[in-house]
Amino acid sequence: MYLRVTVETYVLKKGRFQNGAAFFYGLAFSFKSASIKIRNMKVKNWNSLFFISCAILSFSLDNVYSQETIVEDPTGIEEWVLVWSDEFDGKEVDTTKWRIEDAALIKNNELQYYTPEDVYLENGNLVLRSRKKSMGGRDYTSGLVETKGLYTQTYGFFEIRAKLPKGKGIWPAHWMMNAVGTWPPEIDIMELIGHEPNKVHMTNHWGLHPDNRMEGSHFTGPDFSEDFHTFGLQWEKGLLRWFVDGEERYSTTENVHDVPFYLILNTAVGGNWPGKPNATTEFPQYHYIDYVRVFKKNIPEKPFIIASADNGKVYFDPDKERYDKGDDVTITAVPDIGYIFDSWAGNMEGFDNPLTIKMNKNLILKALFEKDPDGPVLISQGKKVVASSLESPELQASNVVDGNLGTRWSSKFSDPQWIYIDLEEEYTIEAVKLYWEAAHGRRYEIQVSNDAIDWTTVETFNDNVGQIKDIWLENAAGRYIRLMGSERATQWGYSLFEIEVFGK
Repeated sequence: MYLRVTVETYVLKKGRFQNGAAFFYGLAFSFKSASIKIRNMKVKNWNSLFFISCAILSFSLDNVYSQETIVEDPTGIEEWVLVWSDEFDGKEVDTTKWRIEDAALIKNNELQYYTPEDVYLENGNLVLRSRKKSMGGRDYTSGLVETKGLYTQTYGFFEIRAKLPKGKGIWPAHWMMNAVGTWPPEIDIMELIGHEPNKVHMTNHWGLHPDNRMEGSHFTGPDFSEDFHTFGLQWEKGLLRWFVDGEERYSTTENVHDVPFYLILNTAVGGNWPGKPNATTEFPQYHYIDYVRVFKKNIPEKPFIIASADNGKVYFDPDKERYDKGDDVTITAVPDIGYIFDSWAGNMEGFDNPLTIKMNKNLILKALFEKDPDGPVLISQGKKVVASSLESPELQASNVVDGNLGTRWSSKFSDPQWIYIDLEEEYTIEAVKLYWEAAHGRRYEIQVSNDAIDWTTVETFNDNVGQIKDIWLENAAGRYIRLMGSERATQWGYSLFEIEVFGK
């Protein structure tokens, strides 16, 4: 008889063996699933058996499940469950996990253009390279990756192992931003100012701009550009604790956030804090990242659900950070425009949607979607765009149809404002997808027209949500489609990364 099992291949970062047993220090793993068959296996080497026992997480004659991995607590206090990670062992950056910036971001008077050219994998590391090179109106280039729109989490333990760049004007950071899009809040796991390569900063930002506040500390240690070091954050209800190389360096119980955050890894060049590079700054500089690991605390009587999805979203009813054991939860997968639900993967497989489950253990799920062959198609990309105003020359209206989430349009800081797309011919318009920046609309309308003079309102919004918004339309047709804003949600203008219009 053959026994079908699910194998998880682990990348072992630290460990030692003694008398056939393993003693691990700060272990975590990356997963590469595979199915194998075992027949009449005889054990001749107990160390080999250990590797096999580590590899086989679960087995079933009827079903194959991918189980959670519980590792020794990175903080040294209690067990945690690894729920998301990237070990950077492939050939290319995994764009299902990371969005790679491609823009000259306007903030902090920074001098770099973030380009995908300076983001790559090498020798099991993610590399963010900083160069003295002209691009996009900037004198320097560098790299930034983030999990925005791909993975967010409230509470947990976040750890990055990295070797940092240095030099006057060099500013590497590992940080987290509010998934809703407003700023603050922000949590800086690690920042380093390049002319002080032995000092890392740890900071919590809160409040409402422009009356925002910050609290933090720094740790002075070795030259962090000489070797790899771990930078960690334990984030719980009412508690933030920062770690460097496994040792707590700072903590606070004040102004602790309770909303989902996404991760950002980058190296800025120049800016208000580090100042400009000078003659002593050597280029290129390299920010090496060995791994990123995200954990949730393992509380057997209070299980959690972690769900991810490419090309869609997952919703829970009820939606809680933790559940009581035995609670019933309905999980619904909602596809993005142009996709349909296919199945569930993880430690609860199947095809039912919605899916109702009983919470008896931690669940790590992924909703799988596929292209809808009968769905609407994208009809707006590359088309002509006209806007009521521009905040600045580089924030052009055409940026909303360039297919690049690293560029955006932003209006002047007043009401009303509008932006419309010429689809070049009349379409039946089925849906619109808005990718709002933090400066979003509170009250606005979606309108259609055949002459860009007489407009018909097909949908009205009065909310303060922002973020990414899918809008399904009924009985909408026209050559032109316009977003008409009558009230801003912030003190800034209306700012959109993309407007995607779908139709037939």
